[in-house]
Order: sequence, then structure tokens, then C-alpha cells
Amino acid sequence: MHLAILCGLVAFCGATENKIVGGSDAENDSFPYQVSLRRKGRHVCGGSIIGDDWILTAAHCIYKQRPEHYTVVAGSNLLDSGGDSYKVKELIPHENYDPETISNDIALIKLKQAIHVSEGVNKIELSTEDVPSEVELTLSGWGMTEYPGSSPNKLQTIKLFSITNEKCAEEHPYANVTASNICTFTKKGEGACKGDSGGPLVSFNKQVGVVSWGLPCAKGKPDVFTRVYSFLSWVADHTKSITLCD
Repeated sequence: MHLAILCGLVAFCGATENKIVGGSDAENDSFPYQVSLRRKGRHVCGGSIIGDDWILTAAHCIYKQRPEHYTVVAGSNLLDSGGDSYKVKELIPHENYDPETISNDIALIKLKQAIHVSEGVNKIELSTEDVPSEVELTLSGWGMTEYPGSSPNKLQTIKLFSITNEKCAEEHPYANVTASNICTFTKKGEGACKGDSGGPLVSFNKQVGVVSWGLPCAKGKPDVFTRVYSFLSWVADHTKSITLCD
């Protein structure tokens, strides 16, 4: 699995049985849009259901990979049991994704069949409003509790706060923080980690970000997400059938 590395920064993809640093167990059915992206049966990234047969994730999770090696599991908070597994028809990383700078780190996954919607499985809308600083956001995922390390099997969640891109760039002087990123920071010991990549950052039940990269993990530096608002037209152009809601 591709792992982007930039001056000590890493894209947050990784091995199975990992979770968010400083998070808590997610309640069953509380994140019906969350999926586990698996390569050859092993969890490598998160993702979100945004259409009947469409998943949103990070480009570095699928870059230069083959769709037949992937499955998407929806409907379970546990990595080792439950949920329904779906085969992948097509992997669509952003055409301008740069693995060196981790820019344009967004991708779509087209499934071979529509996802079965239930109480614990449903799509999330993409926000058509940009996110300012000092907004409380919700992250969910199976990323590590520490780096390196391992952790429980259950989906984790945490509340984070957005910061300005200027502040984020100051904290990551050797990296590439652009207008198409959102950054979050609460305190040292809380944040995303390997295994969270591609997962959804949410505000008021609408997705605003996709987990991209950071200094592993929760070391007192901001985490960096792909800003969904910057790629709404790209998503709409590729999916056609998804209606973006205000």
C-alpha cells in the first residue's frame, strides 16, 4: 500500500486494527456513512458513502492500485465482524493528485452494486458551505491510538476544531498546506493517525473533509484534511447522479 512521506509527515493509511488517538468508542449506528476500505481483506483506509454506489476517500489510499484488490465494508463498527462487503468496479483518484506533496488528495470509488441502506448504513451529504476556523468538527475512523502501535477493533470518534490555513502552514513549514486543505487541532494527544486516511470529517451531519496527512500521530501539530468544498464540481462531474444539497 502506498504510504506518502514528506519531511516526517505521513499520509494516514496503514494496517488493520488501528484507531484515532485520544478518541472514544463510537455508538452503534452513529456513523452510518462510515466504511472500511480493505485491500486484499485488510483494512487500509476509511471512506464515506456519498451515493448509492459511490464512496469518497483519499487518493493516496488507492493510487496506482487495482480495483479487484479492494472491497468496501459498510454497516459495522467492528473491523473483524459484521457489515456487508462490496466489490469495487472502479478506482478514481483525482487526476492532479501529487504523491510527493499529497495535494489534491481525494478519490472516488465506484462499486459494482448499490449499497443496501438500513438504520446503520446510509449516505452523507457533502457540505456546499466552506468551513471557517474555530468550528467543532467530528472525525470517525479506525486509526492508531499511537504511532507505532495497535488498538481495539471498534470504530472511534473524536471532536476536533478547525484552525486557519495560515496557522496550519506555520506549524508545517516544510509541507504543502493549500487552500484546498482544512486543518484541525485541539491539543497534543488528540487527532488522526494511520488507518484513518480517507475517512470523513463532518460538521452538522455534512461532510467537509477527508483525512489526508499529518505528523504521526497527535504530536501537537495540526492534522491536514482535503477540503471537500474545493472539489464539489469534481465529485459532481464524475458521479453525475449525486445531488449536492445546500
